Parts: sequence; C-alpha cells; structure tokens
Amino acid sequence: MSEPHPEWVQVADIPVKFDLTEFYRTLEARGIAYRLQQRGDMIELWVGASEDVPAVVRLLEDYSLHHPPPPMSGAPQLGFQEQVQKMPVVVVLILLSIVGMAIVDWGVPLIHWFTFQDFDFVGETIHFGTADEAMANGQYWRLITPIFLHFGIFHLAFNGVWMWELGRRIEPLSGSLHMLVIALLMAVSSNLGQYLWTGPSLFGGMSGVVYGLLGYIWIRNKVAPRPILALPRGLLGFMLFWLLAGMTGVIDMLMSGSIANAAHAIGLLCGMLLGGWAGITESGRSRQ
Repeated sequence: MSEPHPEWVQVADIPVKFDLTEFYRTLEARGIAYRLQQRGDMIELWVGASEDVPAVVRLLEDYSLHHPPPPMSGAPQLGFQEQVQKMPVVVVLILLSIVGMAIVDWGVPLIHWFTFQDFDFVGETIHFGTADEAMANGQYWRLITPIFLHFGIFHLAFNGVWMWELGRRIEPLSGSLHMLVIALLMAVSSNLGQYLWTGPSLFGGMSGVVYGLLGYIWIRNKVAPRPILALPRGLLGFMLFWLLAGMTGVIDMLMSGSIANAAHAIGLLCGMLLGGWAGITESGRSRQ
C-alpha cells in the first residue's frame, strides 16, 4: 500500500466479506495513493488526492460489473428492525411528534405547555404571554417542545418521512449522542428564529429540524464526502424549492394556517454550519 498522503477523500464503504484484492492491485499499478480503514463490518476506501477520485470511482464501477457480489442469503443486511436499533434518537423524535399531534387533536388544554410561550383564552380570544416571561419562570423546555406539535396527519407524515430519510444517514454514521445534540441545537435555533420573526404566536412542527438535517448533510458531504450522506437526485432542489415557495405565500393560500418559514430558513442555516463543522473535524482527523 502507498505511503500516507496529505489529503484524503473517502470514496466508498465496502463490506468486509467482499474480496477486492485485484482492484487494490490495479490502484497500486496506476500509482494511486489509497488506504483502507475498517469501521464495523465495512471497509472505508480513502484516496489520497481528490483529482484521482473520478478515476477510482470509474475503476470501482467497472470492477463491480465484472465481479458482482455473491447473492445475499437470509434477511437484508440492514432490515427495518436493525435500522430502528441504530437510530434511537430519530425514532424517539418521531414518536414524540405523534404524541404532539395527539395533544393538538385531543388534548387542547395541554397544548399551552408545549408552545414557545404560554397562552390562555380571554373569552374567545387567545392571549399570548412572552418568551421572556416563560424563561423567567424557568420554563426552558419551551425552547424545544414546539417541534413536537403537529397540526394534522399531513404535517406529521411530511416531517416524519423526511426525519427518517435524513436521520438514517446521520445517526448510524456519527452516533446517537451527536444526533441528539445537533437535533436539539436545530430545534432551539429554528424555534427562536420563528418567535423573533413572528412574535408570540402558535407554531410548531419538526420541519425546522428537518431543514437543519438537510443543510447538515448537504455541507458535511461537500467538506468530507461519505457515501452514506449522498442524497437522492433532485431531493435538495425540491426541498429548497419548497422553502422558497413557502416564503412567497403561495403555499399558505393552498392550506389552512401558514408555513413557519423563519423556522425552516434558520434551521437550514444552523444545519449548514453544524455540517461544515462536522466535515472539517472529520477531515482533520483523516489527515492525522
């Protein structure tokens, strides 16, 4: 194997049971610097120069065509139950969102304990307190709990699907503690951004965190590419289009209520910053 190189880019995750000895010999024959690092039941293939990445990807694709992997026996390597076990934070966030929708639908008197600021009814009018009053009373949980409130099954389904789709790329890669910390930071920043933009009001939903995870994956995969972080073609464009469409007010005319655009935008920016930090940290470790 070649000597360590000053810059490394991960190209692929290869199951340990696959024998790619001939492929590695081809890389050596071409003078391509590479290294292998085992992570669980996978082997990470790192290339020492970014300009060699396209050639390595083409060689790997060609090798795969002529050396197909043996058929898998039994259950898939990562079934639904295994994914759930690897993503406890994502699962808990989705379950709490289901509870939040149930509270909205059936437990109206409880809602005021989950909103960003307290409120009560004066006759038929809602009277909102302020976030300053809530914090002065030690109600710090309100910085987070609005993300669990969901106003209808479509709202819950949209956020739940994207939470699963994006979270399953981050939590197995970086660990549950990392996932919990970034999700909480995205929740606080998106909720605070929405409150500062609209003032005291009734808002909720996980979409600020969803946009945060999108921004996290987007930037982290640019700084430190990992196959697990690759997004389906067109997903990023669709989500950004949805964000811009919400800001125009068009979507508000098609549904009851309004879109928490500030939460989406601030969540996205927070996620991009966290993703950049994570990518730089990972790149720094790979160069050591």
